[in-house]
Amino acid sequence: MFVDSHIHLTHHLFDGEVPCIDSSKSDDRIIDKDRDALMNAAKDAGVEFCIEPGIELESNDKILQYAKKYPDFLYAAVGVHPTRAPQTKWKKRKELEELSNNPHVVAIGELGLDYHYERMKQHRIRQKMWFIWQLLLADRRQLPLILHIRLADKDAIKILRRYKKRIHGGVCHCFKGGIETAKIYTEEFGLMLGIGGSLLQEECKELEESVRDIPLEYLLLETDGPYVKPDKPDDVTGKQWKKARNTSLIIPDIAARIAEIKEIDVADVEKVTNENAKRLFGIK
Repeated sequence: MFVDSHIHLTHHLFDGEVPCIDSSKSDDRIIDKDRDALMNAAKDAGVEFCIEPGIELESNDKILQYAKKYPDFLYAAVGVHPTRAPQTKWKKRKELEELSNNPHVVAIGELGLDYHYERMKQHRIRQKMWFIWQLLLADRRQLPLILHIRLADKDAIKILRRYKKRIHGGVCHCFKGGIETAKIYTEEFGLMLGIGGSLLQEECKELEESVRDIPLEYLLLETDGPYVKPDKPDDVTGKQWKKARNTSLIIPDIAARIAEIKEIDVADVEKVTNENAKRLFGIK
């Protein structure tokens, strides 16, 4: 059985019947599914459970509702995404703290730093404020972190080093970096790396190197659906691929690619990454 350690199933892009990306082994690479049908298809494809982290503060309520509706399949993380931090009122952190008490919550996130978009200096300051506050919230709750770090490793590592003794495990979601950065996160902090659709894209040489050299015990499978799609297949038009949502149905493809890079059996990838996810998130 597989685990999708990062997907946004409650996102509005999954509202109604929508085009969804299926496994590369499927006859139809894009299939129309609504949210319930997609979850059932994921189960049929061998996905045991998924983790969904928060983005906007308001999204956490919806995630918790669905986690309650789909117990044992959808688990929640609550948090404020770094790109949403600048416009989230600081006083709202108390609401997040209350939400973190929900029994369906297995992690705090996604939290971190995102320097992809040009932002004013005060925006990055607010990202750091929310990053540190959520890290300390996770410490109080004894929960792991789901980290979103994009083009900001230097600053993120500084913060993680400052609060290293207050980290209770975590994952660097959508990791795409090289081996040196991978070793800092895994060897220095004991964090896992979330490996997703980026590994199924042509330009991922640094990531391939990291996957090859980092022990399997530090890897998790993820999709970040509806985002981070694999490269477009030849038999699908660009317009179709652009509209399609990434889904947990590609998880076996990611596992197969890791197995190919590491020259091991895909069954080993399935077994170890499943164990990693259960251990990290405290799921039996």
